[in-house]
Amino acid sequence: MRVAAMDNPNHMFIPRHELKLLRELLREIPDLALDLGIAVTKQARLGEVGRSRKPRRPSEQPLPYHVAAADAAEELHNALVGWVRLTCEQRDIDYTGPTSTPALAKWLHRNIVALAMTEGSETALPEIRDAMQAAEWIVCPPMRPHAVDQARIDRARKLMLNVSGIAALAKELGEEYRHLTKRRVHVLKEAGRILPVPGPWRIDWPVLYFVGDVLDAHLSLPIRERHAEAC
Repeated sequence: MRVAAMDNPNHMFIPRHELKLLRELLREIPDLALDLGIAVTKQARLGEVGRSRKPRRPSEQPLPYHVAAADAAEELHNALVGWVRLTCEQRDIDYTGPTSTPALAKWLHRNIVALAMTEGSETALPEIRDAMQAAEWIVCPPMRPHAVDQARIDRARKLMLNVSGIAALAKELGEEYRHLTKRRVHVLKEAGRILPVPGPWRIDWPVLYFVGDVLDAHLSLPIRERHAEAC
């Protein structure tokens, strides 16, 4: 149901809690766009051990192009273009920046209030989130389901680890933690969801976090499934 601006004292069509989620999504898009770009141009292996070394004809060579990744990148780009254009039209703003996906996301992040005051923007969050989720399936496809060792998770929660250690551990804790990457930990820190373990520490000592706090924050932040830094 559309929220009438006249019924909103702040004249915004996006609720504040959704606005915060949208801001976090937009902040992550540049990294996602980079990963998509890599996926688009990534070449499949031309052969495997034990296969014939007979040369291929030029027409038989695999194309160094990932069609699904290109489609996902285009869908994400078009979603951002649409919201930038609508915001500019309704708020009488001239867009003079680059037209790349990262640049559009950064512009919307800077102009998040103008977007929220744009009629129809209540659908911005689900539309952008859906486009990003489609991209996630390309960048890091879902793993095969396997049984979760709850005892192992309980032991892990008691640990204090740095960002790299948490990302490595998360790969062993099952499907719901597979997107808990180093980048994701930094996002949780920037969002104020986790705090480092109090020091004092040596200057060259890495920042540590309670693993249990990070696991809880990762599951409680209802953005999209964050793509893994390395699948």
